[in-house]
Amino acid sequence: MGQGLDMTVNSLPSRTWNWLKMNESKLKDIEAGDVCEVETVKAEAAKAADEQAEADFSGIPTGMGADMDRLGEMAGSVPIFIKSSEKAGTKSEPVRLHFSCKEGKKSFQKVEILAKAGEEVNVLMDYTSPKKEASGLAAIQTKLHIEKGAKVRLVQVQLLGNDYTLLNDIGAQCEDGAQFEVLQLFLGSSKTYSGCQADLTGKESHFKADIGYQGKGSQRYDMNYVAVHKGKKTVSEMNVDGILDDQAFKLFRGTIDFKNGSSGSKGDEKEDVLLMGDNVVNQTIPLILCAEEDVEGNHGASIGQLDEEMLFYLSSRGMSEESASKMIARARMDAVCQKIGDEELEKLVQD
Repeated sequence: MGQGLDMTVNSLPSRTWNWLKMNESKLKDIEAGDVCEVETVKAEAAKAADEQAEADFSGIPTGMGADMDRLGEMAGSVPIFIKSSEKAGTKSEPVRLHFSCKEGKKSFQKVEILAKAGEEVNVLMDYTSPKKEASGLAAIQTKLHIEKGAKVRLVQVQLLGNDYTLLNDIGAQCEDGAQFEVLQLFLGSSKTYSGCQADLTGKESHFKADIGYQGKGSQRYDMNYVAVHKGKKTVSEMNVDGILDDQAFKLFRGTIDFKNGSSGSKGDEKEDVLLMGDNVVNQTIPLILCAEEDVEGNHGASIGQLDEEMLFYLSSRGMSEESASKMIARARMDAVCQKIGDEELEKLVQD
C-alpha cells in the first residue's frame, strides 16, 4: 500500500466525555496491505464464494467503527468464510484459525461467520508471532450473521510480540432467539485496540462477552464494547477482568443501548481491575443509553490493589511478596483461561 489511513476508532455511541478526550481514539497513517498468514484447521471452514453470497455482511456495524471497513477495502482482504453445520441442533467441531503474524508485517484479514437457523458454530482464533520481540501490525475484523435460534461461540486469544499493534474488530447481527458468546484473552502486543458491537435485533436474542487482559511494561489497551438492544426481551452480559502493572494503560468503554421497542430487555456490564503498579493508568466508561421504559440495565466497576491481608497470609507461609503477587495475578487470568473450554488452546496460553 502507499498512503496510510488516518482512522477514528472505538467511538462511544454518545459523546459524553469530551473534556477527558475519551470518546474515541485516533490512529495515524495506518497501513495493512500484507497478506495475513492463517492456518485453517478444518478443511470445510473456507467455503466457496457462491456460498458466501448467502449473507450480506457489509451492513453489519462493528465495535471499532466504519474506518475498519475502509482499511479492509484498502488492504483488499479476501474474507475467510465460515458456515455452521447442516445438522440443526447439533454441536459442530470447532473451526480453528491460527494467525501467524510475521516480523515487520502489516496485515488485514476479514472473517465472516454465518450461523443458519437452529444451527451452531464454534470458532477458536489465536494470534501469535514467531518471537517475543516481534513488531508489526495485525488487523482482524470478524462479522457474524446469526439466524433464528442459532448459536455462535467465538474465542480469541492474543499472544503477539512486545512491539506488535493489534486492531481486533467484531460486529454481530442476531435474529430471534439467536445467541452470541465471545471470549477474549489479551496478553501480548504493545498496543491493542479492540471493539465489539452486538445488534440484538431479534426477540429474545442474547449476547455474552467475557474479556480478560493483563497489562505489563508500557502496554496499552483501548476497548469499545456495545450491546444494542432492538428486539423485545433481549439480554446482554459483559464481564471484564483485568490486571495492570508497571506503566500499563487501559481504557474500557462498555455501552448498553436500549432502543425504542426493546421492552422487557436486560443488560449487565461489570469490570474488575487489579492495579499492581504505582504508575498504571486505568480509565473505565460504563454507559447506559435508554429510549425504552420497560428495561433493566446494570453496570459497575471494581478497581483496587492487592489485598493486604491476603499478601500477609501468603508471606507468613514462606512466599515472597513478589511471588504472592504473581500467583494472585496468574489466578485471575487462569479463571478466564479455563472458560476457553479447549485443551489445546488453553495449553498455548499457559505456555
